[in-house]
Amino acid sequence: MTNKEIIAQVIEAFDNSDGATITSHMTDDVEWHMLGDQVYSGIETVKKFFNDNQDMKVTSSLKNHIIADGDTIVVNGEITCTISNGDLCNMYYCDIYELENFRIKKLTSYIVDKKG
Repeated sequence: MTNKEIIAQVIEAFDNSDGATITSHMTDDVEWHMLGDQVYSGIETVKKFFNDNQDMKVTSSLKNHIIADGDTIVVNGEITCTISNGDLCNMYYCDIYELENFRIKKLTSYIVDKKG
């Protein structure tokens, strides 16, 4: 399986709010940088993020680009999700995945709220 195929599975898992599948593709010492928010260091911290946000569900997702260059995969697009109080979040995103031995070592996420 190629790095791009692995990230395709991860993207599908994000679309299905499947934190267990996402984290199964991560190294134990993974770092998830949500720029402008915080850094999740280590697999247990990332698992806790998904456990704490189980009520967040993706309602629509559009991928504009999936670009692979060796161990780096970049995905950008648009996403809409519901949160615990029923509100919708509409965002543009760009995720940069850095893999090591076919597992996500670092994920950098840029998230911008859509206006209007």
